[in-house]
Amino acid sequence: MKNVRSNYPRKCWYVAATGDEVAGSPLDRRLLGEKVVLWRSSDGRVNAFENRCAHRAFPLSHSRIDGDRLVCGYHGCTYDIDGKCVHIPSQAQVPTGMRVRVFPVLEQPPFVWIWLGATAAAAGSEPPRTPWINDPAWATFADSWRVNANYLMVHEHYLDFSYAPILHRRDVPREIESMPAFSDVEVSETTVSYTRILPQAHLTDWEADSTGLDRGVAYQRRESGTFVSPAMHRQFWEIATANGELYITTRTHAITPETETSTHVFMQGSRSYHTDRDEVTARLRSFLSGVAERDTAILEMACAHSGYDRWRGGVEFQADAAALRARRIVGVMLAREAGHAAIRPGLAPNTRSDALSPLRSTTARG
Repeated sequence: MKNVRSNYPRKCWYVAATGDEVAGSPLDRRLLGEKVVLWRSSDGRVNAFENRCAHRAFPLSHSRIDGDRLVCGYHGCTYDIDGKCVHIPSQAQVPTGMRVRVFPVLEQPPFVWIWLGATAAAAGSEPPRTPWINDPAWATFADSWRVNANYLMVHEHYLDFSYAPILHRRDVPREIESMPAFSDVEVSETTVSYTRILPQAHLTDWEADSTGLDRGVAYQRRESGTFVSPAMHRQFWEIATANGELYITTRTHAITPETETSTHVFMQGSRSYHTDRDEVTARLRSFLSGVAERDTAILEMACAHSGYDRWRGGVEFQADAAALRARRIVGVMLAREAGHAAIRPGLAPNTRSDALSPLRSTTARG
């Protein structure tokens, strides 16, 4: 029988939740196909266990927190922060070795990061840094949603953006009927960044409302994006005035596979202007919520109709250059995890039958 494997690297930090989600009660979450329970002990530390009691595999998300211990809601089996069972109400002795799997966790506000690969490999790795999110020079708000599509579809969708004048027609200046080609694409071993310089154009409603700039003036814009890791994407939309003032709006997407066909997105929307004005935050929140709804609808439609295999097997455009580079980086990571010879990102496989398919069998290759 063929063994099916996923197309997401496990030796990678992913966002499991935002810090405010892990509060007084255990939080149930599926991440990279794993059932995980997140809980905060009395010292403020976030802990992550496999969401199954060692006794009857009861979901530990239906437990209560007792100081620095988690008490199962079925038989009262009590676990310390290391996952070891230390108490059973119905008997004096705890069976030898009774414990649950514990996952490494790092809390870097606003995100709670989790490592779901081999625990020892986490020691030499750190999550991407996001200092602008907590920088007082920026104003930031949060949102999150779930997409019924493979996580690479989400990444590749964001790295394209040539669809914007079609899918988001009202939110793109009327003079811009198509997105220009990339002016620059930069590739490192683990990241991909692109930049587009847009022609001068008048403001859209969301731009005028949020920046307060003169609607009668045409402005220069720069649109750029970065594949930071399999767990993160960042996009910039920059408006420049004639005197050199920059109005930057950026979206940071933490992208975490739930399963092979569903994805968690944790978004932080940030801006460099009018940071003290709540009405601007409200306007941008409403605008970006609409963008996310349309993005989600198109991705779910594509996934339900064709899946990632047919998505990635289609004819490629120039606008897919950044997405293809990101796909190759993931291919290298997967090859390394599988024990295959390391290959440079520019030479990673890019065919319909390579390891990036979530349906690709580990035994199908000769």
